[in-house]
Amino acid sequence: MTRFQWQPGGGDRHALGHEGPFKVLFVCTANICRSAYADVTSRARGIQGVEFGSAGTRALVEHPIDPPMAAEVHAAGDPSQHVARQLTRGLLEEADLVLTMGPDHRRWILDAWPQHGRKVLLLGQAARIMSDLPADLELDRLVALLWARRSADPSDEVQDPYKRGPEAMATAARQIDAAMDVIAPALEYIAQR
Repeated sequence: MTRFQWQPGGGDRHALGHEGPFKVLFVCTANICRSAYADVTSRARGIQGVEFGSAGTRALVEHPIDPPMAAEVHAAGDPSQHVARQLTRGLLEEADLVLTMGPDHRRWILDAWPQHGRKVLLLGQAARIMSDLPADLELDRLVALLWARRSADPSDEVQDPYKRGPEAMATAARQIDAAMDVIAPALEYIAQR
């Protein structure tokens, strides 16, 4: 699984009739802890037809994954490959699904680019919905279904572990892993249909 390299500009890939892999973008604040971890570990799952990437709303551009968070990766990916980047309009436009770590990230995106709101959900929110998908769901209908079934729950947010110690890092990693243990198999099943 490679990390997609989106270019700025362009439009919504579906509106322009683009084909290719389904692109999932993880978003947090600095892109060195939560979204970085989700990106690295999700790419390591090797899902055919799905590409993962990440960015931050206030990214520490060019920084590696925070060492305490990198330690949580264990054998589930290569954290040395991560380089933080700022969320841009181009990245957002190219994404098929944007999974944020907290409601503040979703609000930030909606304030800047409200036209993309239907494809932006919290990670936990997407996992709750994707735990019970129709067996015949097509990949191009996934985002519409997620939007139609969205609801809020306080447990949807992955708390920021930055500079809060190893237990906070481990808690965030476990929460991301639990969500992706639902999302990744669902994406794989739908993408292979």
